Order: sequence, then C-alpha cells, then structure tokens
Amino acid sequence: MKETWGQGSEAVEILFVSSLHVDVALVDGMVLDIPGFRSWRPEYAEARFVEENGKYICGAEVEKMSKSKFNTVNPNELVEKYGADTFRMYEMFLGPVEQSKPWDTKGIEGVHRFLRKLWRLFFDEFKGKVWTSDPATEAELKVLHKAIKKLDEDTDRFSFNTAVSALMITVNELGELKSHKKDILEKLLILLTPYAPHIAEELWHALGNDSSVLDAVYPAYEEKYLIESAKLYPVAINGKTRTELTIRLDASQLQVEELVLSDEVVKKWLNGTTPKKVIYVRNKMINIVL
Repeated sequence: MKETWGQGSEAVEILFVSSLHVDVALVDGMVLDIPGFRSWRPEYAEARFVEENGKYICGAEVEKMSKSKFNTVNPNELVEKYGADTFRMYEMFLGPVEQSKPWDTKGIEGVHRFLRKLWRLFFDEFKGKVWTSDPATEAELKVLHKAIKKLDEDTDRFSFNTAVSALMITVNELGELKSHKKDILEKLLILLTPYAPHIAEELWHALGNDSSVLDAVYPAYEEKYLIESAKLYPVAINGKTRTELTIRLDASQLQVEELVLSDEVVKKWLNGTTPKKVIYVRNKMINIVL
C-alpha cells in the first residue's frame, strides 16, 4: 500500500508492506508465478514486484496446511503425476518425522528420478531386462551389506529421511558398478519395500518370484563385508593431484610404487621421466616427486 504525506515539493511517498499468503500452486520452489498470481488476485493486477534477475522470490514460513492460508496440497494430483511410491518416499525424505518441515513440491522430482534410476538396474530402455544370475562381486556385496546395516539402524529409530538417503546412495553405487545381479537386486527390493512397496512388489515379480516381497526374509548384514580392505588414494605429482587409485590397506611401500608407476594416467604425466621418489602416507595420500 502507498500513501503520500505532505504537499507539493515537500510531499513524501511512503510504502507500507504487509505479508500475503499465496496459493502454493503458484510457487515453483520459492519463485512466484507472477502472471498466475495476477489472475488469481485481480485486485493486485497492477501491483509492482521487486524482482531479482527477473524473478520474484517468496518468503517462507513453517505453518500447518490450511485452506485459509492457501498452502494445501492435493495428494491425489501428486500421486497421479508421480505415483504413490514417489509421494510416499518424498514425505519421508523431507526430514525427521517428529519435526515440522517446509513443503516444496519441486523437490519431489529428485525422488522420482531416484526410482527411475532404480528401475534401470532391472530394465534397459532398449534391451529390456538386464539382470543376470551371475555371482555377486565383493564390491557389490560391500555396497549391499553396508546398506542393510544402515537401513536396519535408521528404520529402527524411525529416521526415515536418512534411510531414504541411504537407499539413494546404494542405487547410485550399484549403478556405478553396473550391478545387475539378481541376488543383489532381490535383497535391495526387500530393503526398499517399507519405503516404496508398489515398485518393490512389481520388480520382485519381474525377477520371477511367485510370492509377495512382503513375505520375503529380511536380509542380515555380514560383518566381514563391512571391514574396509582398500582405500581410494589421491595421487599427486609434485603436489598436484592427477588421478586416484584404489590400494589395499596392507600394501607395502614397494607394492604401492609398482602399482602407481604402472598406472596409465601417471605414466602419461611422467612422460618417460624417472621420479626421484614416491611418498606414500598410509590412509592419506601418495605424492610422486620428480
């Protein structure tokens, strides 16, 4: 609201600002849909907006959903667009279950991308099913058993947001390993079931199981797969990191030197030069001095 005090050259224009609740459907993240707002509230059709880089950034408050505050979200619309599992996981991913959390529909896209990434461990867009009955590698078993332990702990204490995060990390790591082993994927689905039961059930049957995933035996983690036997080391040449190598924790100085100097990236940077020494600091780094 604007008022003018005084007359003539001594007149002073004063602007009064008050907070206004906006329909949450008109806010993308924190950015207001200005044309949509003008249509929604015709009395503000001529209002001026203080924009940043062409966008009006809304404020935020933590408050209960209420029709009078225009901040209600229709779950049916989200389920229709993203599916029940995405909506369910996103609610758990927002934060600790006992705390109030700001609702941001834009964030649901990240959970939806996670479920699509999970699907690609089972199916390829062009090849169809890609899972195999090959035995799991030690690297895959480490990822799986680390997830089992983490999900056990988080679910028991109702820390659902960190459990969802752990599932996302697990799927990313299995994707990097190009893991499509049925034995790994079945146990992953059992872990996923409390969080995304519909997609877990569908993929469980796609793997050839006749019974429900709800009847499957929950996997127990094995301590031997949680013990780190190797570490990823940054490899520097004259103090500048050029690559990274995974080296066993019990490797000797001589074994480290042989492994590092035989690496193709290191050989490229050495360009035939014989290093003066290789400094190996256990559990920290490796530096090649020319």
